Amino acid sequence: RTMGLDQAVALCMDHCHYAELSGDDAWFKTVILTGGSACLPGLAERLEKELRGLLPSSISNGIRVIPPPYGADTAWFGAKLVGNLSTFPGAWCATKKQFRRKSRFNIMWRSSLPYLEDDAH
Repeated sequence: RTMGLDQAVALCMDHCHYAELSGDDAWFKTVILTGGSACLPGLAERLEKELRGLLPSSISNGIRVIPPPYGADTAWFGAKLVGNLSTFPGAWCATKKQFRRKSRFNIMWRSSLPYLEDDAH
């Protein structure tokens, strides 16, 4: 009884949206798929379509799902790029205390969003 990928990503986006961790919400609306399974044909398009259907328009506008540009090695390239930024970790990280203080939810990863109640996914 595990939620699907679309539901897990939608839940994460919802938490990020309502936590208002930064003024620019584009950082959590861009999903970059990584790893071997992310190379499945059509996965990026399908996930983007599912997210637009699950989330309200206030969150789903501007969502982009990007397939792995370097195949299964994308995660390593991305981690290297982020780790080498001069602003890392300051601008990229929030402490647990900051996140909980700004979040409208008490983070409960097993809970579902009101608009994700359909178990047909």
